[in-house]
Amino acid sequence: MGEYLKDVAIIGAGLGGCALALALSQQNIPITVYESRPRGHDVLKSGVVLTPNGLWILDQLGVFARIKDRCFKATHRVFKNDKDETVRKTLVADESLYGYRNHRIWRKLLLDEMKVMLEERGVGIHYDSVFNGVETEDEEGVTFLINGQPRTASLLIGLDGIYSHVRQYLDPSIVPEYTGTTGVLAHIKRASVAWPYADYEPNATIQGKPGAIFFLPEDPQHEDIMIGMQVQYPEQSREDLEKLQTDYDRLLQFYRKGYEEHGATARCIIDRIAENRETLYIWPYLKMPKLGRWFSRAGRVVLAGDGAHALPPSSGQGVNQALEDVYSLTLLLKSSEPDKKAANGAAQTTNGATTPNHTLLDTLAFWQQMRQKRIDSIIDWVSNYQNVERLPEAERKKLASQGKDGAKGDDMRWLYEQSIERDVKAWVDGKA
Repeated sequence: MGEYLKDVAIIGAGLGGCALALALSQQNIPITVYESRPRGHDVLKSGVVLTPNGLWILDQLGVFARIKDRCFKATHRVFKNDKDETVRKTLVADESLYGYRNHRIWRKLLLDEMKVMLEERGVGIHYDSVFNGVETEDEEGVTFLINGQPRTASLLIGLDGIYSHVRQYLDPSIVPEYTGTTGVLAHIKRASVAWPYADYEPNATIQGKPGAIFFLPEDPQHEDIMIGMQVQYPEQSREDLEKLQTDYDRLLQFYRKGYEEHGATARCIIDRIAENRETLYIWPYLKMPKLGRWFSRAGRVVLAGDGAHALPPSSGQGVNQALEDVYSLTLLLKSSEPDKKAANGAAQTTNGATTPNHTLLDTLAFWQQMRQKRIDSIIDWVSNYQNVERLPEAERKKLASQGKDGAKGDDMRWLYEQSIERDVKAWVDGKA
């Protein structure tokens, strides 16, 4: 089998693709990044939540130090009733335990900084480069089409989003499924809201009878805040959801439903959204049927990020899990790549250590198993705890009586504590 890190092609230059490019370039692995959209294309005008597990990886990649002062840093999860009384307040990410607090930053700011870092390392991104599929693949590499022209690589890794074209090569029968739930989001100025007291928390969830309205800042000065609510919306096609995205009056009605049953602060927020309805957008909750394999039979085509495992936006883990995907994959590929075969059948890795002889397929199978277990745990947490907090009052009470109480999901050590390096080392050493 030929070297699989000789030259790596990355499909997609979003946050996941750029993080993978940073991780591989950090290991001096030659890479080429292809992006179907033009340079300077619009990025979703919203922020991303970076939790300690994802921040640790950004720190390893050298990104965190460059963006940390441009982030809102959350200290607590706060839940209020419609009278603005705090009903629960929990530490969201204890810096003394995990090394980081939760951060939120404009998506474009983060992506632009990562691209600047790639430019500094001499890694270019090929824009307007549409991936048209794989032509041939064997144990030496892969030939694929970009804008109809053949390209070659020793390994191709797809991070091209939930409607992935790379996934079509691995299993064309797998398509994302709409769950019937969507987030309806907007942006307003914090100063435009008549808060009932001056030190009203910068981020909170107001749990009213019609449902919950949550908000959090997009910047360290708390000037711009994202408003969100989670709604049940009947089964829709991708085309129907795209039409809904442009119907601002219809999106506003999700907020105005049950308007009089909300408290004064929530009503004020809804009024400000009505004045800024052009900022409204939806984030459909999609689920992905489990892929049998996240990689091809020869192992030269690999899928990561949303294309392999969609997560509900309410998890706050989409970007963070993509970061875990690419960092763990890079460590595994680099650590298990053999330089030469030892006489006893073991392999000598690039760092000179003698380890069990893991093939590329062995490595990818372990990586998928490790990552799928992680993804399954997050989906269970979101379904049974996180999403419960955002339902209408009657539904929250019903689920609480069944033991699905959001408060039970407050202990986040299982998610935030980092074990990637330990798990990879144990497997490479033959102890996992």
